[in-house]
This record gives sequence, C-alpha cells and structure tokens, in this order.
Amino acid sequence: MWLKDNTLFPVVENVNKDKKRTAPEILSIDERVGSCGQIESTYTKEQAENEMARCLKCPTHWCQEKCPAGVPVTDFIAAARGGNLEEAYKIIRTASMMPEFCSRVCPQEMQCQSNCTRSIRSDAVGIGKIERYVTEQHYESGKGEEKAPSNGKKVAVIGSGPSGIAVSQRLLDKGYSVTIFERADRAGGLLEYGIPNMKLEKGIVERKIDSLKAQGAEIRCGVNVGVDITREELDKDFDAVCFALGSRSARNLALENAAGVSGIVFAVDFLTENTKKFLDGDVADTAKGKKVVIVGGGDTGNDCVGTALRQGAESIVQIEMLPKERGHKYIFERPPYKEPEKKHDFSQEECEKKFGDPHVYQTTVKAIHAGDDAKVHAITTVNLEAVYDEHFRLSMKEIAGSEKEMPCDLLVIAAGFSGAESYVPEKFSLKMGERNVIATDGYNAGGKYFACGDCRTGQSLVVKAMVDGRECADAVDAFLSK
Repeated sequence: MWLKDNTLFPVVENVNKDKKRTAPEILSIDERVGSCGQIESTYTKEQAENEMARCLKCPTHWCQEKCPAGVPVTDFIAAARGGNLEEAYKIIRTASMMPEFCSRVCPQEMQCQSNCTRSIRSDAVGIGKIERYVTEQHYESGKGEEKAPSNGKKVAVIGSGPSGIAVSQRLLDKGYSVTIFERADRAGGLLEYGIPNMKLEKGIVERKIDSLKAQGAEIRCGVNVGVDITREELDKDFDAVCFALGSRSARNLALENAAGVSGIVFAVDFLTENTKKFLDGDVADTAKGKKVVIVGGGDTGNDCVGTALRQGAESIVQIEMLPKERGHKYIFERPPYKEPEKKHDFSQEECEKKFGDPHVYQTTVKAIHAGDDAKVHAITTVNLEAVYDEHFRLSMKEIAGSEKEMPCDLLVIAAGFSGAESYVPEKFSLKMGERNVIATDGYNAGGKYFACGDCRTGQSLVVKAMVDGRECADAVDAFLSK
C-alpha cells in the first residue's frame, strides 16, 4: 500500500500559510548584465525562518525520496527551525558531500521541490534556498569539518570536479589520506570553469577547496596524470586510485565547410576562457560586438547566453533542436494533479529584455559560410520535424527545402559531451564501455583502480556526480578494509 504510517505525525505549530515562496534579494537585470557578480543572495535570517515555517514536516518524506542524494529534507529544516543550525548542517552532510554547490545549482524544481506537499496548491518550500542558508551559517561559524582519525591508507583522486570533490570529502570523513591531482591551474573542474560566476561564485569553490585542505587533503594543480606523473608512481605511492575525470569530449556537429574556419567554439572552451580571465582580473571579449549563435537549449547553452550578454554581443540566437513543447511525451510525464514548477533562468530573462526571446526551436545548423579571411560570417540552418513513435519516443527529422541563411560571427556549440577523454584510461589500461566511459564492476575499474562521476556514467547533473563520488568512496573503503 502506498500510504505511509501517519500515527506518529507531529503537528507543526505556527505554520506559515503563505502560498508564495519567500523571495531572496536578486540583482536587477541592469546590475546583472553590467557585472559577473552573483545574481541571487542567500536568505537573511528572517527570510530563512519565514520559509522554514512553510515546511509541514510531512511524515511521507516525498521530498527526500525525489532527491538524488537522499538528503533528509524535513529533518534538517526542522532542526534549523528549532535554532540548531549546526545540527541541521550535520544532517545534510550525512547525504551530501557539497551542499554549498547543490543548494545553488541543483534543479530543485525537478527534484525535491517537485515532490513537496505544499506544491500541490501553492509554491513548493524553497528547499535549496534553506539548504544554502544553513550551509552558509556553518561556514560563518568557523567550525569547519571534523577531522577523522587517520587509518593510515592513502588514496589518489584524479580530477577535482563534482565527483572528485565528493569522493575526496567522503574519504577524508572516513580517515583516509587523500591527494587530488588536477591538470588545470585551479581546482574545481566544472564547478570552477564550467559554471559562470553569476550562477556559482568562484569564492565558494575556493572555500570548499580550502576546507578539504584543512581536513588534510593535498591538492596538486597543474599535474596532468599520465603525462607529468606515471602509473608506476601512483601504484607505488597509493593504496587506491580514483578516476574522476569528468566527461570532457565535447560533442561536435556535422557541419559542412567548417574545416579551417575560425569563430566556431565549444561551450566548455567559451565558458572556461571567460572564467579564467575573470579570475585573473581581466575581461573576456570573445563575443563582443558579434552576432552570436548558440546551439543547445540546456543549462550550458543558457550559461553561454548570459556570458555572451555580459561580453557585449551585438545579437544572440539560441538554436534548439527539440520542440518548445514536447507533445505526447510532455503530456504523459506530467502529474495529473498539478502543473510542474517551471525553472526560472536568469540568462533568458536578461536576453529577452535586450534582444527578445533568443530561441529558434526545431532547428539545427547544417553548414558554415566563411569569407576570404576564413572567419565564419553566416550559417545555414534547417528546420526539423518532431516525430513520435507508438511508444511516444521522439526523433527529429530534417524538413527538405527548409534551409535558411543566418548571419553569424561566433558559433558556440553547446551540444553536450560524448564521454571521457581517452588518454588517461589508456595509460592505466582501463577498459572503456559504451558511450566512451570507463567500464566498472560497481565502481571498481580493475585492481586498486576505481572510477566515478561522468567518466563512469556519462554526462549528468552535478548532484548525480556527487552521489556517484560518495558511493565510490564507500566502495574504496570496503575494498581497503578487507
């Protein structure tokens, strides 16, 4: 039976019956586009208390069940509402290795908040915003993370993105000595270079890295494993090696006449250059004064929209292969009792004010047009037809004769990733599975080698990479505890 035991349901007193979620302070559009600063502020004490009072502490824990990490949502909110913020943080940390990131970048409207009881008749409780407040209060207290007694075992972690941070945090919590190897000049991976500062302040990433160091982690940046340090050295110095390489092979488009043409960039490179210059006190101008076309309608594509705006693009078009509404698939996935909460994207809001809606749906790019200077100056697009089979599976087919030419000085490809880069797995004789990911038995990639995150599962969400890192750490612990 789907109903759960309600007999011990404690009635929550002084419930805030407001239908609307408590709103944090948000920069105006003009302030946002004029800087790369954080758009949305953390709740104040009053705002947090007001929103926590909207939680009914349902005994069903539907919100927790929808959280990929299984965070005990109602428990941590109850502890925080009772004034025990540090206890609330500890409850969060039983499941999440990095709440400072998940509270900011998780799609809560599709996860925990989508299952919130309050959302049936009003706004869902702002779970992510409360989690962010609790985490910030923990850092402000200066208490840091508890140091576990050393168990004498050493683990190398290759990569410092979401799964690398998560596996390192969990191993540190268990008393392991952890050394993180990162080939970039700064630690953080996707969190540092793949997500713009306005969505995730880089000081938050650096603070987490400092916290790992304070807990005992050694972090070695500018080290390309397999090139600067050999397999033999890692095998000699460490009891286990965890590969958290991410999914860095950007998916390309089959574009006619693109060979040798400049002005075509992958989203990951576009965003990385922007953040690097920002951190160095400089301003990137890749999109300045240009007619920018972005291929991809996901979060990364939206991040490119916001970044191009801040760099001073002359115009922005965002091409999306899929339909605006998903037809049968959309209808059958929607719960019958409520409308799904729509994600608010600040970059789209900003672009709409300056240029209007940038989207062109059911379209893709087919060819490139370059001038004598070998720079892109236009693209050919083609319209796509949405076709559903008997199982409501969607496929997109080109519509013959629908080709159009569109001006373009900068083409940004945000079409996702096709798997992990292969040179590190090759150096360690790791087997590769489907979708160009490291093949594992559970998390074990052979002997003392383990893999986690996108290099094991394929491209996914930050929170899912975090969970994969957490579970991988437990697998390493079980392996080394035999």
